[in-house]
Amino acid sequence: MNKKIISVLSAFVLAISLSSCSNDSEIKSAEEYKDTYPDIYATYKANEDMSETKFGGSVQVDYLEAHPNLRTYYEGYGFAKQYDRARGHVYALEDVINTERPKPGASCLACKTADFVAALEKDGVDVNSMDFDQFVADHPGMDTISCYDCHMNDIGTVQVTRDHFRKQIDAGNVNANNAKVDSLSCAQCHVEYYLDPETKEVILPYKYGFETDDMLKYYDEIEFADWEHPQTGAKLLKAQHPEFETMMGSVHDSAGLSCIDCHMPVVENEKGEKFKSHHWTSPLKSKEGIKNSCLSCHAGKSEDEMIAWVEEVQQGVYDRTNEVSDELKAFIDLLAKHVKAGDLSDEDKAELQKIHRHAQFKWDFVWVENGEGFHNSKKAHQNLDEAEELVKQGLEILKKYE
Repeated sequence: MNKKIISVLSAFVLAISLSSCSNDSEIKSAEEYKDTYPDIYATYKANEDMSETKFGGSVQVDYLEAHPNLRTYYEGYGFAKQYDRARGHVYALEDVINTERPKPGASCLACKTADFVAALEKDGVDVNSMDFDQFVADHPGMDTISCYDCHMNDIGTVQVTRDHFRKQIDAGNVNANNAKVDSLSCAQCHVEYYLDPETKEVILPYKYGFETDDMLKYYDEIEFADWEHPQTGAKLLKAQHPEFETMMGSVHDSAGLSCIDCHMPVVENEKGEKFKSHHWTSPLKSKEGIKNSCLSCHAGKSEDEMIAWVEEVQQGVYDRTNEVSDELKAFIDLLAKHVKAGDLSDEDKAELQKIHRHAQFKWDFVWVENGEGFHNSKKAHQNLDEAEELVKQGLEILKKYE
């Protein structure tokens, strides 16, 4: 096997650096490594291919058309203007630039390009609040998510390159000693976060923990809201993509597995040489993916049996998500009716708006998470059950006004 590939494999599993980006004079693109690591580069380029699974994938879908309830949930916010399924890592930069949603600052690029990381390191926190379009204009030729985002220019180590995640490690909110080192590099972007209203800095709400109740406690304490719903007056939160938090405590997490065990399996080239695939995708997209990922642990099962099992788990979460979605929408519509009528007591109105805020965040936390329920189906069902219970409490309060 190529010695350089061996070194990448071993270091990828064993090493992590939390250093800043300041030692790198320039960002090396994936193209600059294609001759040195041709097999890894080929798998990276495979991220350009878009395909679907039963419940997800990287084919762009207009969520607002496919799931009309979202228009009610996100009314008054940018996601009611445009909300499409993400096409994957290599399209992240292009898609955030082209989205019709308003961009509050250049920090919207924090996890879309390493060029923003380098600018933040060089020029400081004021880069976060810089006008998004101006930053793009000032940095032509930016590279999308690539080698630098996980390795900087030090191929052979796994790096935490995002300052917002390093701060959580430094604060002791994320235990870098116990977490799987290769998961931390993924976790720095696959998380729930918010933007500071003044500085536009990316902040992770980990003060009290990683569960939705922990985050809601923190958000309520600092009185943060992404926007105010124009019909109910509730101050709402938009969940992002909490794969890291969802995976915590799951069966696979408890078994000692990390993100890359399923999403970056060891594969072979035509010469039988093994290397880590850099095609970051669902193993469900192909039987080869199932073989390389799932069957390395689930021996004795066929590819078809594994797909059927995963889809069964996802189906349960999908059906429950839609069921609670309809209940949540009915509650929001009824609350909006009474807010408009002005017949709610101040006490009940405040409580109902809080219910709206908390229930929608718990539902959204499941909806936006990219595992389609499989990363931690127990946690997904728990959040949906808790959202439903909150909705029932709200409907009970509203009964006396009907």
